[in-house]
Amino acid sequence: MTAQIRQPSASLVPPQDRAVVDEWLARIVAVVGGDAKENSPEACRTAAEAAEELSAYLWMLRALRRRTA
Repeated sequence: MTAQIRQPSASLVPPQDRAVVDEWLARIVAVVGGDAKENSPEACRTAAEAAEELSAYLWMLRALRRRTA
């Protein structure tokens, strides 16, 4: 898999979606981040759900970008 080099200011996420993506990332980082603060089963489920939602969203963005490329 080849990684593309992007400008630091360039974001894959459109500005209107940034808040929801940040929320998904916060839920994931709370459980698996370097200084994770949560370890309850409910927090783990929430993080797993957020990871699934984020994954689906990123696949959707990828498909949209391929169609417009």
